[in-house]
Amino acid sequence: MDKLNIQDLLQKYRDGSINSEELALLETWYLQWQPEDLDVSYEELLAVKEEVWQAVAPLPANTTRIRLWPGIAAAASLLLLLSASTYYLLRTPTRKPETAIVNSPASDIKPGSNKALLTLSNGKQIALTDVQNGTIANQGSVVISKKTNGQLVYGTSNTGSTADEILYNTITTGRGGQYQIVLSDGTQVWMNAESSITYPVRFLHEERKVVASGEVYFEIAHNENQPFKVMSANQEITVLGTRFNVNAYADETAISTTLLTGSIKIRNLISGKSSLLIPGQQSTIIKDKDQISIKKVNAEAAISWKNGYFLFDGQDIKSIMKTMSRWYDVDVEYNYHNTSERFGGTFSRSSNLSEILHNLEQVGHIHFNIQAKKITVTD
Repeated sequence: MDKLNIQDLLQKYRDGSINSEELALLETWYLQWQPEDLDVSYEELLAVKEEVWQAVAPLPANTTRIRLWPGIAAAASLLLLLSASTYYLLRTPTRKPETAIVNSPASDIKPGSNKALLTLSNGKQIALTDVQNGTIANQGSVVISKKTNGQLVYGTSNTGSTADEILYNTITTGRGGQYQIVLSDGTQVWMNAESSITYPVRFLHEERKVVASGEVYFEIAHNENQPFKVMSANQEITVLGTRFNVNAYADETAISTTLLTGSIKIRNLISGKSSLLIPGQQSTIIKDKDQISIKKVNAEAAISWKNGYFLFDGQDIKSIMKTMSRWYDVDVEYNYHNTSERFGGTFSRSSNLSEILHNLEQVGHIHFNIQAKKITVTD
């Protein structure tokens, strides 16, 4: 693209007349920009970056425009965030991969899917992927059904025991799995890969309590007379009715809870200290520590996984590959030493792994080698 066209696109960007295709072209140039190309300021590049980021950022639930992948979003998925290290990448010619290993169909790895294991109160296990739609089990006065959309739903049965015995079920997703559940009170639960939740089939007493690990998103059915509690590692969350996300993976050093609507109380079970969250805030508890830290975040970004995409915002490659490992069920090894390099962008969770890795190779000083279910990351 010649300098005249770039100047024209930049002028259109300034006066707000640029269309989505032109903005995608400008973004492509932006990723390959060199200081000698044009007299373009760093501040102007930041403005272009912000415009593109807003185009692919998650939108409120009541907004109809949510098509992230066509057109501009395809170009924007390559976006590098302008930290000190990524600014260096923009000022230095990007080294292209010498090989195209991640593009080889034979090496490709499919994304995860709806699959989970249900453990009933008697210890019987049911692979939810394998069972037909319809009723799959009865637990006391509760009937458990698998719906055509893949949801597992707990409803009241007209037959069966009505005794006050509390029966517990557990659902577990492995690497490459996710699942959605509707509990007996109407609470909706979305589970990410490598996650689990244990819960009573009916909430009989003064509180509704579940235990969660991994990453789980909740939309709690409101009941002011029966608070809902989520236990995870050394954290307790108390709510009445709200939407929030819990990230409590065993291999992470902290538990993060992000609130979208309503209000929740976070309690550190080591110290007994508690804090209230308001929408748009995220609490963090370092495991084995007695403190709770709170910060303002993009709450919708925290549930991008639930909405079908990955959103990375200035993350290092080990953090990104940990997410890839869970969803694509792969192991990762590193011979990579640039710990300061940061990446950002938006990618569909339905993409094959090679597509995402190829995009990362195009914008960073990094390579990936796929061998069966193992990924090796190199400089």
